[in-house]
Order: sequence, then C-alpha cells, then structure tokens
Amino acid sequence: MSKDAATEDRLDIRPGLIATAAALLLAGGISLWGWTALPDDARIPMHWGPSGEVDRYGGKTEALITLPLIVLGLGLLLAVAPRLMPRRQNAARSRHVYFAAWVGTLVLLTVTHAVSVFNAAGGDLPVVRIIMALIALLFVVLGNYLPKSRSNWIAGVRTPWTLESDVAWRRANRLAGILFAVVGLALLVGAFILPIPALVVLTLTGTAVCAIGPTVYSWWIWRADPGR
Repeated sequence: MSKDAATEDRLDIRPGLIATAAALLLAGGISLWGWTALPDDARIPMHWGPSGEVDRYGGKTEALITLPLIVLGLGLLLAVAPRLMPRRQNAARSRHVYFAAWVGTLVLLTVTHAVSVFNAAGGDLPVVRIIMALIALLFVVLGNYLPKSRSNWIAGVRTPWTLESDVAWRRANRLAGILFAVVGLALLVGAFILPIPALVVLTLTGTAVCAIGPTVYSWWIWRADPGR
C-alpha cells in the first residue's frame, strides 16, 4: 500500500495535536501571567448566566488551573477517539469537520480563559459577546464542511438512520451545513447588536434547530431509501 493510500485510511491527528499543544501553551502562559498579576484573594469569573452576568466565581488556583487541564483532557480525548471508532476510512475523509470542531473548541476555550483573566485583572471586555461571536464563527465553519463529510462515527450528523443509509447521511449533512451557516451568520450579527438575553435565546433556539432539523430529516430520507 502506498503512503498516500495509507493516509486515506487513517485519520492523521497531528494537526489536532499541534493545535492542542499551542492552545495549552497559550492557556498556560495566560495562567502564569494571571498568577503574578492577580492578588491571592482574586475572584475570577467561571460561569455566566442567561442574563450575561457572572453567576459563579472561582478562586485564583481553581480558575488558573482548570482551563489548561480542560484543554489537555479535550486534546487527549479527541486524539484517542478516532482509533476507537469503526469506518476509519470515512473518518479520514471527514477530517475537515473533525479538525474544525477540535480547533474551534480549543480557540473558544483559550479566548474565554484569556478574557476572564484579563477582566479579573481590571479589564472590562464583553465576555459573553466575544464567546457568542466565536461560537457563531465555529457554526459557519462547520456549515461549510458538513456537506463534504462521509458516513462515520465521529464527525457529522450521526443518527441511527444516517449510519445505515449513505443517502440519508449526504442529505442530512447537507441540510445541517445550510442550517449551521445561516444560524452562525445570524449569531455573528446578533453578538454585537442584540441584548444579551435575546442573544442567548437566539443561540439556544438556533442550536436546537441545527440539531433537531437534520435528525428528523435523516429519518425521513432513511424511510424512502431502498438501499438502507
């Protein structure tokens, strides 16, 4: 088997590992800066409620250590997952969706950590709006790659029906791509003009539509596929 053919049969996780290492270094650097810049009794935002107000603070040690550990754990989990799943060849051909979700989540976590520590040190950045804008961009990127995915167990619209029918997979992921892109663009605009409660409602509603719509559609297409 040629080297190129072998690559097509196996998901090369090196880009994700590189992104994880970069995010871990950035998050660790932010934590080190925060450790020297913040007083020992500092209270750092850890969670925001639907109104956009902080509803949970963490101590200095908890807040500065938790995020880097989450980044490390996420990277290890996503690195191992492809080796445990069937249909590895299709997973390799769907790598753009997988890595978009992997890298996008790392960016979201790292930026959230940076903004939280910066605000704890006296800054006043709009954390919720920044997070929503990043989620919106991730939706748009995923919307671009979802229609190009192949039936697999780790990336794309995975329902019992899409995993049994290639037709259901293609059409459900095509619909999901459109919905993710539309919702992402709406969120990107809303992130900077809507009140925070309305933005949260838009995010939750849009996410539900992106999840439920392709799921129901995949069942509908599966029913009519004689090759399922």
